[in-house]
Amino acid sequence: MIESIRNPRVVAAARLKKAKARRTAGQILIEGPNLLTAALDAGLEIEGVFALAEDELTARAGEAGAEVAIVTTAVMKRLADTDSPRGPVAVATTPKQPAIAAQDTVILVAISDPGNAGTLIRSAAAFGFQVVGTPECVDLWSPKVLRSAAGAHFATAIVTGAEPSAVGEAGVTLVALMPRDDGRPEPDPAAGPVGLLVGNEAHGLSRRLVNEAAASLTIPTVNVESLNAAVAGSIAMFAVAQGR
Repeated sequence: MIESIRNPRVVAAARLKKAKARRTAGQILIEGPNLLTAALDAGLEIEGVFALAEDELTARAGEAGAEVAIVTTAVMKRLADTDSPRGPVAVATTPKQPAIAAQDTVILVAISDPGNAGTLIRSAAAFGFQVVGTPECVDLWSPKVLRSAAGAHFATAIVTGAEPSAVGEAGVTLVALMPRDDGRPEPDPAAGPVGLLVGNEAHGLSRRLVNEAAASLTIPTVNVESLNAAVAGSIAMFAVAQGR
């Protein structure tokens, strides 16, 4: 049993709560049985697992090649990213970033809220979209985004640090998701894959990106001027998927 929060393995794993440490190590932190189950089901490389004595999945993680350590409640609190942690907590190799494919795509343009990012990833997996995050976007592999997506990271392609133009160069038609109709035609899903540009929660899409898009899409609303970024992006993905 690991009892000290200063144990070298614990210290190294706890650092992964920071984006810079994740990038340097090429590792991510997975918290909770549901997320760990999804990662194991997807064949993700699990390097180490920290668990309380009563936690499940330790045997399965060990069979998958992970080094399993039983820890105290104090150590679990040090490792976990939540106020009321639920073990186990695992260290996994960050999945290799795929190339941008010519398929329906949701582009997270400077999305800053981890909950919104995770919801968009979950919707993307549900509706058959790949996910692209711009360089200004929240780290899509952060513990909070992983929890919000509820395992969807392992069910769809995720590309980080890419500009929308790279999606266009892959043969995807860029579509600006707008709060108000700007007079341009809506996209035709039958004509090929579309890349939905979902803008920052506070500032939306820049005029430059709007102008670069070949089409726009607006969700009609009553009583409210606009929708939450994750809600709007999810509805738009559903609409495109239905259009197929």
